[in-house]
Amino acid sequence: MNKKGWGLRVELVIILLFVICLVIVSIGLNRIGLLGENPNAPIQNVDRETFDYTSLENKLIESTKKYFQKYYEYEMNENEMIVRLSTLKYNGYISDLLDENGKSCSGYAKVVNSGSGIVYVGYIKCPKYTTQGYEGKNDW
Repeated sequence: MNKKGWGLRVELVIILLFVICLVIVSIGLNRIGLLGENPNAPIQNVDRETFDYTSLENKLIESTKKYFQKYYEYEMNENEMIVRLSTLKYNGYISDLLDENGKSCSGYAKVVNSGSGIVYVGYIKCPKYTTQGYEGKNDW
């Protein structure tokens, strides 16, 4: 017999090692949350279809309410006022607004003095989402 090539045993051992490596890699990816369902994984897959940007807008609005009530509640002479996210962060009312990928969003809130009271409207701009009516001139 010619002993210069691989035999059947060597090929089977290589295939077996390859299958073992695939099993180990798939178990590892599952444990860190990149493959399959693992609620205890350090990396959580966020379904992009269900990510709720309105929760970020509401967080901005709630922080604006606290800020406005402390500093401007009795002094609002104008019909409309802009409170920037950077102002809220600087004064400690809010932390970074992060989207589903952990990217930082910017934004502002309009405080409108209407006849029936104060109305708060939040506007955010994230890499993959922008609130309808967002104006870049109000956010810097």
